[in-house]
Amino acid sequence: MRNHSIADRDPCPYRIIEDIGGAFAFGAVGGGIWHFGKGAWQSPKGTRLVGAIGNCAARAPVMGGQFAVWGGLFACCDCSLTAIRQKEDPWNSIISGGVTGGILAARAGPKAMASAAVVGSVLLALIEGMGIWMNNYFSQMPNDPNMIQPEGPPENDITAPPTSGGVGMMPTGLTLRRAGTAKQQQQQSSSDGMMMMEGESERFDSGRHETTFSSGSGSGSSSGGAGGEKSGGWWPFGSS
Repeated sequence: MRNHSIADRDPCPYRIIEDIGGAFAFGAVGGGIWHFGKGAWQSPKGTRLVGAIGNCAARAPVMGGQFAVWGGLFACCDCSLTAIRQKEDPWNSIISGGVTGGILAARAGPKAMASAAVVGSVLLALIEGMGIWMNNYFSQMPNDPNMIQPEGPPENDITAPPTSGGVGMMPTGLTLRRAGTAKQQQQQSSSDGMMMMEGESERFDSGRHETTFSSGSGSGSSSGGAGGEKSGGWWPFGSS
């Protein structure tokens, strides 16, 4: 896969100038901030601002020049490897970082050159790896945030599978619907019971035997009192 950060760079003759300028600016700004704070820390009270500005003005251009030298050597090595290998890939940057570190430490001896070369290669490998990872990560993200689809079903979807553990778990919508159905069935059962009780009561009332009393004389008549009057009907005190 082609690395866009490499493909978008300028051609080699102009890349060297670009890398030198960018490295000088980076070193001057970073070194200026560092030496400004260092000068303010080391200056006595009352002259901290003057000491910070003086230290920044004296040391920031030096650090910028060191970064520019490193950037120029790195760009020259990178262009040389591109011309030799006839392709551009992260290996050019990794090898160029090692060669640049070894050249800058040449006056300290072979051991220092080897150490600086290893450090330069490792640093460039980390930088290139981070750049490739970020490029792949942002290239996979959709440009339109509205195109992102939700991963799960809606909350009230009765066709959704259970989202929690357990055998008897059901979706929320289906649980609510079944609870409502059970409540309706319970109400229907109660109304049916009331109707059955009312029907039984009516049937009992219609089937009752009305008790009647005969107005005729019983097993004949009974003697009532000394006058020998007959009692009529069921009224024990005689007829009116």
